[in-house]
Amino acid sequence: MEDEYQGEDVEVKLQRDSARIIQRLKVSIPLFLRKRHSSNPNHAFLRTHVRQANTEKIEKLVGREVISPFPDMLVLIWIQIDTFQEWPQLLDPTLEQLVTPFISAFVEHIKNHSNLYQVTSSHDEGYVDPLPRAICKVLYILCKVRGPKVIARFFSNEPALLEPMLDATELWDANTKSAEGRLATGKESQTWEEKYIMLLWLSYLALTPFDLASISTPNVETNLPLPGTFVLPDEIPNASHRLLALGLINLSSASKEREPAVLLLVRLSLRPDMQQLSLHQHCMEWALSSLVSGQGGNEPTSIYHCNGILSYLSGFFRSGDIHTVAPFIISTLQCMQDLKNNRSIATMDILESAVARKLIVKIYRHLAVHLLSGSPSVATDQLDDPELLNSIFDDLLTWLGDHDNPVRFAASKALSVVAQKLDQDMNVQLVDDLVQNLQENALLAQPESTITGSDFYASGEQSTKRNLSAVDPLHWHGLILTLAHLLYRRSAPEGRLAIIIESLIHALDFEQRSPMGTSIGTGVRDAACFGIWSLARKYSTKELLQISSSDVRARASCTYASVIEIMATELVLTATLDPEGNVRRGASAALQELVGRHPDCVSNGIRLIQIVDYYAVGLRSRAMADVTIQAAALDKVYLDVLSAGLLSWRAINSPTTAIRHDSASVIGHMVRLHGPNRKFLSLFRLSETIDTPMIHRQGRATSRTAEQWHGLCLALAALICEDCIGPTSLLRCIPSPQGNLILLEEHGIFNKEHITAFGKWSELAIEALCSLIAAASIRSRPTYTLEQVRYHLDVLEASIRRCTRQSLVLVVRTAVSFVKKLDEQAQQSLIRAWLTDIHEGRSGQLRSGGSKINLVTVVGAVLQDRLGHLVHQDLSALQVDVLVALLSKESTIECHQDLNLRERLKRPLIDALQDYTIDSRGDIGSEIRLAATEIIDRTTNESWWDHSFNHEAIGIVYGLATEKLDKVRECAWNCIRRYLDALSLGDKRVKSAQDIDRRASWSTYRVEYFVFILKLARRDHSVAPMIQGFVTSASVGSEVLVRNSRIALLRFFNDCSANDVSLINETLVHMIQAGVPNGRLLRPGMEMLSFLLDVGLVPQQQASLSHWRALLYGMAQVHASTDIPTLQAVVALYSSLLGYHDLYKTAISKLYLLLCHRYPSIRLAAATALWVVDPNEKLKALDLSLPSRLLRPDVQKAYGYSQRAIDMKCRNPSH
Repeated sequence: MEDEYQGEDVEVKLQRDSARIIQRLKVSIPLFLRKRHSSNPNHAFLRTHVRQANTEKIEKLVGREVISPFPDMLVLIWIQIDTFQEWPQLLDPTLEQLVTPFISAFVEHIKNHSNLYQVTSSHDEGYVDPLPRAICKVLYILCKVRGPKVIARFFSNEPALLEPMLDATELWDANTKSAEGRLATGKESQTWEEKYIMLLWLSYLALTPFDLASISTPNVETNLPLPGTFVLPDEIPNASHRLLALGLINLSSASKEREPAVLLLVRLSLRPDMQQLSLHQHCMEWALSSLVSGQGGNEPTSIYHCNGILSYLSGFFRSGDIHTVAPFIISTLQCMQDLKNNRSIATMDILESAVARKLIVKIYRHLAVHLLSGSPSVATDQLDDPELLNSIFDDLLTWLGDHDNPVRFAASKALSVVAQKLDQDMNVQLVDDLVQNLQENALLAQPESTITGSDFYASGEQSTKRNLSAVDPLHWHGLILTLAHLLYRRSAPEGRLAIIIESLIHALDFEQRSPMGTSIGTGVRDAACFGIWSLARKYSTKELLQISSSDVRARASCTYASVIEIMATELVLTATLDPEGNVRRGASAALQELVGRHPDCVSNGIRLIQIVDYYAVGLRSRAMADVTIQAAALDKVYLDVLSAGLLSWRAINSPTTAIRHDSASVIGHMVRLHGPNRKFLSLFRLSETIDTPMIHRQGRATSRTAEQWHGLCLALAALICEDCIGPTSLLRCIPSPQGNLILLEEHGIFNKEHITAFGKWSELAIEALCSLIAAASIRSRPTYTLEQVRYHLDVLEASIRRCTRQSLVLVVRTAVSFVKKLDEQAQQSLIRAWLTDIHEGRSGQLRSGGSKINLVTVVGAVLQDRLGHLVHQDLSALQVDVLVALLSKESTIECHQDLNLRERLKRPLIDALQDYTIDSRGDIGSEIRLAATEIIDRTTNESWWDHSFNHEAIGIVYGLATEKLDKVRECAWNCIRRYLDALSLGDKRVKSAQDIDRRASWSTYRVEYFVFILKLARRDHSVAPMIQGFVTSASVGSEVLVRNSRIALLRFFNDCSANDVSLINETLVHMIQAGVPNGRLLRPGMEMLSFLLDVGLVPQQQASLSHWRALLYGMAQVHASTDIPTLQAVVALYSSLLGYHDLYKTAISKLYLLLCHRYPSIRLAAATALWVVDPNEKLKALDLSLPSRLLRPDVQKAYGYSQRAIDMKCRNPSH
């Protein structure tokens, strides 16, 4: 289990290694920034350039433990800082020591080396960046890890630095935009990291307490333009002008630099000296007019420009006081309303952006706060209008159901912040509205319709349960998140805490599935965990204990001392059984906060939070298997709640198969904790939760029904394994596991018809039924006869026939355990019956229906197990088809002793060597041929078979040794090599043992290899079976394989007699005839024969034989084929036969017939072949694009026109 958990404690490892990483950073930073003087090692001077950071090197250097030389120093520092992304607080003790060297170096470079910014290239190091660019990259990583507000505290705040920073910004931007800069860098401007850090720094310097006019140099020209519609105030200082232009230019950026640009504009416009110049008024008028002017147009507006303006408005209202922002509240609110209600193209682009909608929500929040905290000195009739607040609240409540998470988060936070400004009555009304919205479309369902948790234990107690399948999960997420934020800010009224807690508890159990079957309730449960965490953190124990537990509806069978205990038990359930890791960890954190801040209110609280630890619940399997059982053992209340939870959607009713398996296993362990007097109400009550009659009424099962039935059957199997038998009078069955299955059969659960009724979910039915059979077999008495378990055998055989490759492993294990419980006579009878079914069945099918491969695999595993030593511990190795498991090494020992059984296995083995099955799983036939070849390899040399069988099997193996699949050829060649090695050294077929060893190193692609196999097959009189494999390599194999096999065939023909050539040709002809019209070897056989005809390896006298004419007449059936390559092979064969005068007339008539084929490509191929031998004008004039019925008269004319030439050629073959 350690390997399974090793990846989850990254935080602990980081905390342990943080000191070492920080020490490495302290060593790396000085080497990165400064270079020691060669003549004076104690003196270090500032570098001006560093090598460019390479993203590929960053990926390669992750985790490297050594400090690289200078060229990779930037990359290494980058990686080391980024390591603290998950736990940035570890940097705080040494953060100043890490940041200050970069700040000092940046300031020194601006003051002394600002003109040395150009990017240059080095032959040794590639492109090198100026030092400020590299420093900005490192500072951005620090901002990303620790936050810009924290890092900005270390920036130099000297007012004298303002203008040098502006000068450097303008100078560097001009350099990178120049022709030389573009040539050197390939970039058009500064990198976004540079702009981000420098704008952030300038926004920090904009807070200087001195008037900007006093630190601004007059008459300094700037190359930064202002927007054309922006009206600049009179007498604005030069520094303010430059800062304003810099902020406005980057306000429309699509990158991160927009954020500090907004901050710079907000701080600049709200400065007291700038307000005296009315800069804030000019900025607001420009921002609002830009939004209004964009709404009326039909051209899409840049969304980044709109987002920048909205960000500025949000920042302005957030940072400005009521006296500053009051003149703009009405106009801004009206602009936002128009933006939301206008449906022009430009407005739709804005509203489709989640970022834009989030910014609008934030603007609404700030406007509402200002309206609620208005000063009497700025009060007007318009600002006192209650409709303003009502419209804001309506919009915020609407945005709680937005389809984007950021918008819902912003709306929920906005409502909680505004609620702090509301009076008590309005606060109560807000909470009531939120709870009322939670009730929309929430129905009540009887417990019989679904699995109902604690109602399972209530012995007939009836209650109702919420059915939330019709509610909007996104709206619920926003509502629950709003309640959580109200608790976090203590904005919730005390009189409504009970109903808020009840809503949060319901939200912990919220789950919905999308049409695709994925979970969409995770956000709601996560928000509920945050709500309970906030409640535990912000409210005292006294306040929570004042809430009566009777005011919060909880599980019917549990009695709670306080509302704190109610929340604790629900959090335990969520932390252990929730399928989402972030929800489990959120519930664990909330539980620790609840127990830690409210001591002595939760049963076994300290021990409970030690078990339900934040890290322990990170892995689902461990949370369910270990934590659940340990928590249930602490107290009866946890045992009842967790036992109920195991029967809910979180566990055995989960849509995830792995969760259902784990849940069933945990149920089997949990039953031991209930004690002898109060076990689960066992099979009878559990089986009642399955709506089996519904399945049979509909004739099919839905996905939800199938998953529920599957999970509950797994739980039943776990109970049977634990021998959880209730009172005999209650269960009305005999007290044995087999009796349990009889009971389940009576209730319609243990029924083989489910396999058919479940349709495409039949795998679930097979697995569930097999689990029940296996459980009953484990707990049953020593042996049974077939008659005692006849119905169980029927279910097992139905599962064998219908199972697929995925469920075959379970079926095999179930069959092995089932057969073990039969007496010896029953075992032998059952195995004989299965072998008869295999032997008498059709190719690939059983006599009784279903797939042959499944039953053969089962029989093989059963035979292996009977011998007492199962070879394949991983039964997935048995998932090949015929005879793979049946004739393994150990089971062949038993077959060796049973001559009758051995004789019955001959024909299945020959069939397996020639199995070319391809089904939904892929090329299963190749696996079967491999397995059968291995069996031949193992048994042929051990005197297993008689001479005739050996000859037939080895002949087929010769064909496998020349077929197109590499793995099959390799296996067959190994079999042939060992077969020849076992023969007598005096045998003429084998020169010596050394000769065999030399050939063993041959590649099965080589020409010599194919020649050797051809000669062996000829000597063993096995040409016919060999040629069936050879044609696949010579026709439809890879390019190299086709070339080499054909060269080998030509060499073989040069060395063999005329009789051998005739034999091969006749074999090919008969093979093609046997394959008409859709045989597997039809196409490769025709292509092979065409090749032999083209190279002249078929004598003229042979082509006049009757079987050749029969071949041509039989090919008419192939013309109706829909396989284009096969039809092209037919055309090629006819074209090759045109060189033989006895067959010329028949072949050319066939080609003319194909000119009217339904496929244009076949018409074109036939016309091309005809043009080569009969280029007449009638043929040239044919329009092959016409339909067949219109083309046929012209073809007949062309054929009649060529009759004279055809007759002449037939009378004079030499012509």
